[in-house]
Amino acid sequence: MRKKKIRLNIAFVTIIILGSFVIGKYIEVDNSNELIIAFVSFVVAVIALYISLRTFYSIDEVNAISRMDGNVMENPRYRPNILKEVFCFPQSEFSDTCKALIEHMEDLFREKNKQSGAHLADNVQEVANMLVLIPYFINTKNHEESSIQRNRITSLLNTINNKVENFKEISDGSCKLLEETVNLIDAVFAYQKWTTNEDDKTVKLLEIRGSIFVNPVTSILYYDYLGLYFLRRAKETLSKIQATPTLSEFFNSARESSHEDKAMALVYCDKAVNAFKHAIDNTGDDMIWSAYICFNIARTEYLKQLLNHSFKSDTVSDDESGNEWEEYMNESIRCWMTTNKIISDHFKTNSYDTTAPWLQQAFKSEENYVRLSKILMQMAKNQSLTDYHGNIWLNTYSDIIQTQFFVNIPKEDPIKLTDKLVADVLNQIDNNRRES
Repeated sequence: MRKKKIRLNIAFVTIIILGSFVIGKYIEVDNSNELIIAFVSFVVAVIALYISLRTFYSIDEVNAISRMDGNVMENPRYRPNILKEVFCFPQSEFSDTCKALIEHMEDLFREKNKQSGAHLADNVQEVANMLVLIPYFINTKNHEESSIQRNRITSLLNTINNKVENFKEISDGSCKLLEETVNLIDAVFAYQKWTTNEDDKTVKLLEIRGSIFVNPVTSILYYDYLGLYFLRRAKETLSKIQATPTLSEFFNSARESSHEDKAMALVYCDKAVNAFKHAIDNTGDDMIWSAYICFNIARTEYLKQLLNHSFKSDTVSDDESGNEWEEYMNESIRCWMTTNKIISDHFKTNSYDTTAPWLQQAFKSEENYVRLSKILMQMAKNQSLTDYHGNIWLNTYSDIIQTQFFVNIPKEDPIKLTDKLVADVLNQIDNNRRES
């Protein structure tokens, strides 16, 4: 567009110079009034034509910048692919992986990059796609490192907001979806900071108009985090323990909660399950999102079952309540195991190897976390331990210690997900031994 303007300026300057030269040759000293009037009329006409063409090209340029045609936000067939993002970051160190990930997102919004409406929408969607990886970098035990990364992401969000505000000056009517997606990213980041006990506006999630989202990835992000918000509210309603409780401590606290607290927690749980099931409808074949959401459904359904059975007037039996939570948990485990096998084959490394890509190690920790959670849930109900197909795996809890799965769990988890759960399993085994 800039080249068009340059060529237009050169053409009109040339026309005026040539016109002046030609008319100048015919001007006579005694009879020049008509020619002067003709020359002035010619110049005025040329300038009017010039202004008209500049206006036309300016409108054309604005239309080109503001067009949103073809952007992925409005594509209902767009599907998530987190594996693709994982493959892009083979770094084995936390700091290197974090630097590469955040720099990739920052590069999308550099000043030198073209930021038409469609390009801006695609880049914002790219950030939304990668948002599922951000908790691994801002919720670490290294508080100084986490603080640095949170500040960088906050700065990135400010940049994105400024880009969208500038775009609104050109075309306010065509960027409602873009604006709401940016609000969603901001709300998800606020929730992630909330999980680190920082004071933040978590109600941002409730202010998002989720029905506006057409893109399945954005819908997944919205409904999954909305479900997590309600699940966390349910757990806060029940937990009377000041410090972060273990899973077993939370179960005991939930049973001992008042009737009113349990009733309110059930309301939150119902809302959480509804949100999670909306999310899973959009996952398609993506195993990683399916793994996350199935686990969220499983633990919410388990909590609902626990609360229902804790009411004194409760008459629901285990047979009547079913084992829906276990089916979702098994699906989550299968998804994580398949995903981690694919990642291992791709990088040709063992997930427990410290030289493996850091995200590969993190995803293996997720698998271990889900499997350990299932074990603790079954132990809390005095059930036999089952494998990820629902078949009997172990009848004696103490046998867990000798299993290959348990032996291979790192003593120091790279992302600190399983350390408490391992200790909780060992405590449960010791309690059962003492009781027997």
